[in-house]
Amino acid sequence: MAEIKAVIFDLDGTLYDKSHLPLRLVASQILHGKLIMLKRERSVRKLLKGKYFGDKDRFEEAFFSHFKRKNAKEWFYETYMPDTIKILKKHYHIAPWVEECIANLKTKGIKVAVFSDYGFVEEKLNAIGFNLQWADYLFDAPSLGGLKPCKEGFLEICRTMDVSPQNCIMVGDRDDTDGAGAAAAGIPFLKIFKGITPDLSTDFPL
Repeated sequence: MAEIKAVIFDLDGTLYDKSHLPLRLVASQILHGKLIMLKRERSVRKLLKGKYFGDKDRFEEAFFSHFKRKNAKEWFYETYMPDTIKILKKHYHIAPWVEECIANLKTKGIKVAVFSDYGFVEEKLNAIGFNLQWADYLFDAPSLGGLKPCKEGFLEICRTMDVSPQNCIMVGDRDDTDGAGAAAAGIPFLKIFKGITPDLSTDFPL
C-alpha cells in the first residue's frame, strides 16, 4: 500500500448527515412554485452523471440546455442553491468526527481536500460549521468539467494537489459516485456510513 499524502472528502452525506435534505428541498421549491425545476434538475443530473465536458462552461451549457425550461440557470443560482444554503445552515452540522479527523491528518502533513458534485462549496461548508482553514483545497465537479464519477475530475484534483492517485484516499458515502470515480482514477476509496466514525488508519498507512 502506497504512503497516503492526501485525503479527499466528499461533502454531502459525508461531512454531514443529509437525512431529510431531499424532502426539505422539495418543500422549499413547492413554496416557490418551482417543483418542476427541481425534478428537471435531478433528471438532468442523472443523465449527465459521469460524462466529461472539458471545462465548466461546456458542462453548464450541456447541463442547462437539457432542462428545456426558461430561466433554468437563473433558478439554479438565484433560488435553488441559496435555498439549499439556508436549509443547511438551519438544520445541519458537520459530523462529530470531522474536526478531530482532519486535525490528525494535518499534524501528519497530509493534504486535505473537499470535493462536491455541486458548486457553492465554500458557502455549504460555512453553513454546516466547517472551518474553511481545515481544507487545503476545495473542488466542485462542474468546475472540473463533469459530474462524479467522471474520472477526469478526480485526476485533475490529484494534479492540482501534486500527488499521485495511489497516494490519495477518497472518503465518501456513495459507491456509484465517490467510489466509482475514485476507482476509475486509481484512487483508494473508503466508504463511510451514517453514525460511524471512519478510521482511516485501519486500512491505510497514514
